[in-house]
Amino acid sequence: MTKPLPRFTWHADSYDSSLASIRYRLDAPLAALAARGVSIDRHDRAPESTDAILFCKSHGKQALEIAEHARATGRPIVYDLCDNLFAAHRAGHVSVARLERHRRILSLADHIVFATPALAEQIARELPGGTAHRHVVPDVLDTGPPVLLDRPTALERWELKRLDRFLARHATALHCVWFGKSLGHESGYAHLDAAVARLADHAGPVTLTVVSNARVKLWRAAARWPVPVHYMPWRLATSRVTLARHRLAIVPVGLNDYTTGKTINRPATAILAGLGVVADAIPSYEELRPYIALGDWPGGLDDYARWDTTTQARLADARAMLTGRYGQSAVAAQWQAVLDTVRAS
Repeated sequence: MTKPLPRFTWHADSYDSSLASIRYRLDAPLAALAARGVSIDRHDRAPESTDAILFCKSHGKQALEIAEHARATGRPIVYDLCDNLFAAHRAGHVSVARLERHRRILSLADHIVFATPALAEQIARELPGGTAHRHVVPDVLDTGPPVLLDRPTALERWELKRLDRFLARHATALHCVWFGKSLGHESGYAHLDAAVARLADHAGPVTLTVVSNARVKLWRAAARWPVPVHYMPWRLATSRVTLARHRLAIVPVGLNDYTTGKTINRPATAILAGLGVVADAIPSYEELRPYIALGDWPGGLDDYARWDTTTQARLADARAMLTGRYGQSAVAAQWQAVLDTVRAS
């Protein structure tokens, strides 16, 4: 029997699962939708004669060609956004050509999906008068226990052992971790300086592990930091067990046009790995205020250093909330509602 064609296909410039946005906004929802019986597949694995095309992290030339062909052949276009490329362009991190492709695909889209309500408002201001249907669908988070995703390589095992030795040398310290990428002055290392100063003001000993993919940038920044620092290269296979070796994740964020629309996934990932969180406030973090230290660095550091039963119970409540609200099943239902709207229109 001939296998029926997928009704929906999902395109990305890269299907690299080491990218958090691909895992949270393509791989996980696609798998969850397929499990619900939705006829859907990646665009590179399916013929072009499908009913509708979804785009995720798609700003390349091929993405624009696919979108224009879909428009010419009358197939609906669903464009999923998790970043404000207009703000990134103004900060010098997105080329004019890439931004114009992004703008063109936005103009072709029948449906635009935003990762956060704040991002939806930002893009509405950038492109007033748009007629596309607008939806907000959050990231799918990994709500399972922290595990090694694949068999770690010899290098990854060595890196974990180095981390364990570093933490053991400071056995009585409050072990903190920061993880992520940097985007100039907008996000990342640019906001760590002030956070490290807050760690240094804590009454007890503190360590900081930085999990990222920019070792040289860290060395330049960390030379003046007054707390013990360890660099851990970010690896998909070991990412969550690396976090779980710590007590507290710090999430310093400068509020700007790029960070305002960001998702909950940074503090949520830490909470789901068993950590407490001290963070600066952006709109998406507000729902975590009952569970974490949001904007209160001294109080948060003292709280997580004590690690009493009240703190642990509050974090358990946070994990239950995140699992119910951002697990695969819950978010897949929201994606299915979008696809039902596409069918109806």
